[in-house]
This record gives sequence, C-alpha cells and structure tokens, in this order.
Amino acid sequence: MAEDKKPLPIAEIVTGVIIVIILILYALPRFIGWMEGSVVGNEASKLFYNLAAAKKTAVENKHRVWVEFEGTSGYTIFEDVNGNGIGDPGEPARHIKLNPNIQFGINLDPPIQNVWGTGTVARPIDFVGGKTKFYFKSSSKASRTGAVYFITKTDMGNSNADIRAVKIIGASGEISVLKISPGDSPPWK
Repeated sequence: MAEDKKPLPIAEIVTGVIIVIILILYALPRFIGWMEGSVVGNEASKLFYNLAAAKKTAVENKHRVWVEFEGTSGYTIFEDVNGNGIGDPGEPARHIKLNPNIQFGINLDPPIQNVWGTGTVARPIDFVGGKTKFYFKSSSKASRTGAVYFITKTDMGNSNADIRAVKIIGASGEISVLKISPGDSPPWK
C-alpha cells in the first residue's frame, strides 16, 4: 500500500525560510569581513614573496635589485644591471599592481603603533629617511629599513582591524609579514 504524503504546512515553510534568512544576515557580514582580511593578507604575502625573489636575484646576479613603491596602488621591482639606480630600458623589471580593493595605507585616527613599537605609523610606505624605494645588495642586505602597510579601501578611515604590514630590516635583509593584533603588546604579530 502506498502511503499518502501530506504537504508541509505553510507555517513550517515560513519558519524554515525565516531561519535561513536570519542565518544569512548573521553570517554574511562575518564572511565579508573574513574575505577582506584574506585579500589584504594575500597582497602582503605577494609583496613578501616578490621581495624574497628580488633579494635572491640580487645575490645570484651580483647587482642591486630596486623596489620602488608607486603611490598607493603598486610597486616596481627592477634589476639595476648598470648600477645607476634607474630602471633603464632593457633591464629586467616587473610592475605589480595591488588588488583594486587594497591600497597602501593606514588610519591616522585612531593612530596605530608602528611595527617597531617606537611610535605611531605616519606613512603607508615608511622607510628610514622617508623614502619610497630601496634596493637589495648582492650581500642580501637591504639599503633601508622600513615597513609597508596594507589596508582595504573600505576600511580606510573606518578600521585598522584587517591591516597588514611587510617589515624589512636593512642590516640583515630579513623580510616578514605582520598582522595587527589590537590590545596586545606588542600590537603586531
């Protein structure tokens, strides 16, 4: 004998739909925040790997490899084969643009402590001497010490929660990616 199946009552269907809508409304902002943080992290990681490759190239080819940051949206890495400090035609160069939703930047209000723990961040590209370019030497050391800060365009002026930094130590050529951890001391991990 076949059983007669009864359709679901309308109240159960409406209740189920409301529960799904509530879950979506609760989870969507968290998912979007997670996505923004991962995109910022990806851009910082991409810079880290490009800098590591530039350092390796400087050591292997025995000449300087320059890294120059352009405004808030990209950077250029070029091999300075002739040693004049300028990317000349014919010298290997790469121009890297950031994801359109990410830029070099930080919020000035509220101020954020720099990666050194010695003060607040004043500039998104923060190298000794206020420069926006440096080079790796054939000894694998960097010509300057500094940090590059990344933030989503939607967070700019609103939050530092997803900010990342790439830190370069000139004396050793060490490169690291750091994430802000508000309330912790030190605030960068």
